[in-house]
Amino acid sequence: MTRLLLVNGNTSHTVTQKLLAETERHAGANVQISAVTARFGADLVSDRASNVIAGHAVLDAVAHYQGHYDAVLVAISLDTAVEALREVLSVPVVGMTEAACWQACLIGNRFGVVMPGRQTLPLYRERIVHYGLRDRLAGLRAIEATVQTHHAAPADSESALRAAIMDLVEQEGSEAVVLAGASMTGLQRRLQPLVPVPLLDGIASGVTLLEGLIRLNLPTSPMNGDGKPYPTTFSGLSEPCTALLSGLPSARTPI
Repeated sequence: MTRLLLVNGNTSHTVTQKLLAETERHAGANVQISAVTARFGADLVSDRASNVIAGHAVLDAVAHYQGHYDAVLVAISLDTAVEALREVLSVPVVGMTEAACWQACLIGNRFGVVMPGRQTLPLYRERIVHYGLRDRLAGLRAIEATVQTHHAAPADSESALRAAIMDLVEQEGSEAVVLAGASMTGLQRRLQPLVPVPLLDGIASGVTLLEGLIRLNLPTSPMNGDGKPYPTTFSGLSEPCTALLSGLPSARTPI
């Protein structure tokens, strides 16, 4: 049995349940999923300040989890704290948006990304550039949609999303489109028949990519030369988070 830990860096339990349902839909029969929600921070991360706080919250959430896991899926679409988790854990860690972007590159030459909220657009652009995919990115489009607005007016939000997708296809030449953001989780299935290019959902991409990494059974690449953390003293953190960041055996290896 493969044990997957799903981490929502937002504090919204509603979002966690939405993400969990989508993860269960795409995971194989031999995958056991546990979901954790950030204990503090923003209900929906949408700017730099809340994303910085979410980084701490993601590390803290993983540190507080008291179960076994073979892989971690970071289910916040800015892929918050992914690199930090890889630094302190000995299991595969994947961010939902990075997974979708890399899979998009296997489907088409250039891809587009649709995300919720114009204020998040530069944050997504920075993440994609960080992944080394600047030349593969055809364009970005933002729509004003949240989980709440989608539930209140699903037809309107789906219409806006389809329009953004078609704009990326017709104006930017996107050959695949990534749907980024918790508010868009699961919409790929509804919209795919209505658009001419492949749509990628971060949760679906993340789950399938992690399952492949687990089967490969590769060792964790050391992030700090010899794989050991730098000697640092932490203050003001929870005990589990301090243990995780200090590289204690019980923290670096799932218990």
